[in-house]
Amino acid sequence: MSALLAGLVFYQTIYIIIGLFVKKKYKETNNEHSYGILIAGRNEEAVIGQLLDSIKKQNYDQSKIKIFVCADNCSPEDKTAEIARSMGAVVYERQDTTKIGKSYALNFLFSNITKNFPDYNPDGFFIFDADNILDLNYIKEMNKAFDSGEEIITSYRASKNFGDSLLSMGASVAFIRECRFIHTPRAFFNLSTHVSGTGFLFSSKIINIKEGWNYGCLTEDLEFSCDNLIKGHKVAYCDDAIFYDEQPSTIKQTYRQRLRWQKGTYQCFSAFALNLFLKIITKFNFAFYDFLIFFLPLPLFSTSWALLNGLIAIVRSLFAILGGASIITELLLLSVSLLKFFATLYAGMFVYGSIAVIKDWKRIKTSTWKKIASMFAYPIFMIVLIPICFIALFKKVEWKPIKHSSSTSIDEITNKEKSN
Repeated sequence: MSALLAGLVFYQTIYIIIGLFVKKKYKETNNEHSYGILIAGRNEEAVIGQLLDSIKKQNYDQSKIKIFVCADNCSPEDKTAEIARSMGAVVYERQDTTKIGKSYALNFLFSNITKNFPDYNPDGFFIFDADNILDLNYIKEMNKAFDSGEEIITSYRASKNFGDSLLSMGASVAFIRECRFIHTPRAFFNLSTHVSGTGFLFSSKIINIKEGWNYGCLTEDLEFSCDNLIKGHKVAYCDDAIFYDEQPSTIKQTYRQRLRWQKGTYQCFSAFALNLFLKIITKFNFAFYDFLIFFLPLPLFSTSWALLNGLIAIVRSLFAILGGASIITELLLLSVSLLKFFATLYAGMFVYGSIAVIKDWKRIKTSTWKKIASMFAYPIFMIVLIPICFIALFKKVEWKPIKHSSSTSIDEITNKEKSN
């Protein structure tokens, strides 16, 4: 089983090498396209102002940008809508507690844009979460990729609260690893990658806003990515377009978020696995295989196999004790085996995460000692999440908002970069 799992993903060692040494660059262009920016947020008064400020400060023609905000099921005292309007955004307020989630908010935006701006037809749409902030050249860099002919583009996801806790460190490193060792090599080989909920751009030719946003599972981003891959639309990656995201810093927030993501991944696997497998056979395109492997619940398989081996070892020890072996000796042997397993698991993740941190050292906006601490935090973060693989199989999961409070501005990020 170990050999089989290793064989399925062995090609990703090449991804690591590519991610360390090569990245795809896009040519400069003077052709500035028009874009609509879609933002959905619930009770985001603490952070939405910083996102809008970073959009207003882009090194890009502001007349080519129009911002739409859905204040989604906000509480009466929340000022998300008020702040967004004061900063020039077109705001629609939605109250519907029977349909909760980002998909419904995006669909609501599309419906209102179609109704109130019937002639509005930008070249593409960006989607951001309210807690994001954009590097000053973000839209400029994404426009390069778009102007080169890319139809769907995702971008580099950095963290604005990297050092808040060991959990935020671990989650931040996980996204750095994803950008460096998944998105970057896929872009280099001209394969389709995936969008991760926020920080992406799609052409108006991809989705007709009059038809709405028709992706409604718990991980609508993966559903959107896979559906477009099957339809023949590649998801590209622009490494030079950097945005900053807030990561959960408590165990409760982390589990809520990751449980939804894991459940949504299972939903997407169930919906698309057969189609992807058939595409592999009929199209002989590696992109479909790569995406199927990405969807496979490999942590579930490998952990289940490890637990089974552990159970066999316990049974074997029980029979040995019944046969006259020393209880202390058998317990010692079991303890050593358990320690070896977790030590090997930790070491592998430590190396994987550390390489990503070292490679992207200058992009991480925190102190040196926290960057070093994150290398040790990442394996702990990943091991702590292992139970979610099993919980998500049986637990009914609903979309729940994650509270954002990190009010870092783009000016603070820029000043940190200059001081480094």
